[in-house]
Amino acid sequence: MSNMAIQFKTLESTEIPELLEVFNSAFSDYALPMRMEEAIFLRKLFIEGVSLGFSAGAFDGDKLVGFILHGLDEFNGEKRVFNAATGVVQSHRGQRLAKQMYNYILPVLKAQGYRHHQLEVLNGNIKAERAYEKVGFRKSRDLFGYEGTVAPQIIPAVEIKEVKYLDWIKVQSFWDVQPAWQNHTPTVQRTMKDQKIIAAYVEGNLAGYLVYDTVNGRSKQFAVKKEYRRQGIGTALLANVTQALGKVNFVNYDDNDKGAKAFFDALGLKPNYHLHEMTLVYS
Repeated sequence: MSNMAIQFKTLESTEIPELLEVFNSAFSDYALPMRMEEAIFLRKLFIEGVSLGFSAGAFDGDKLVGFILHGLDEFNGEKRVFNAATGVVQSHRGQRLAKQMYNYILPVLKAQGYRHHQLEVLNGNIKAERAYEKVGFRKSRDLFGYEGTVAPQIIPAVEIKEVKYLDWIKVQSFWDVQPAWQNHTPTVQRTMKDQKIIAAYVEGNLAGYLVYDTVNGRSKQFAVKKEYRRQGIGTALLANVTQALGKVNFVNYDDNDKGAKAFFDALGLKPNYHLHEMTLVYS
């Protein structure tokens, strides 16, 4: 099919059922096949801050055949864009539609002050990686999922309890690495009613915490303050999650955190997928 028929527009006028149908079609043969119901799809759009007015669509006549869903947020005063999903239906692949959608949408975003873009590609998806590299994206870090179970722990000096509130600025000092987009504080805060915060206290002092999503069971943030490490606090937090959910399911954990990687390995948590985060930054 000739590209002459393809038009590029934002998705603000596209109805959700049409967008979802094309999303499910595009990901039906993906390495990790995805099929979403409308409620889960809408939740994804909301959690990841997706703005359809700044997302790109490829249209063959009036039919949507490709899309880039963009989440927008601000971190430390910097406007950022996250590619929450790119998809092209099978009948229209091989036409470089992803690159053309980027050519269309990047100037729109730049005009609004968005100059930092990031996305994630499944390890082994060389075709997608090459396509993003042609746009200007470069690998920035590796992200892994981990899952497994941790046996119950009782550590007399440590109190583990559910809390309704965290000082989100304070707990950043517990981190060794920055969370991925889906796990960052603004993303977590968008659905606080669905998040559970488990906190560990030593003599009344916050020593560590874990946040997980009660809808899908995914652990979003996990950290132990440096001076309280190697005292069983992290193990106790993960055991608490295992007890509540049946297993621990971490998503998109930064592989640069070698301490956490060794800790997960020692506990028997296993990697279950591997992503490359890629970034594009321009002045």
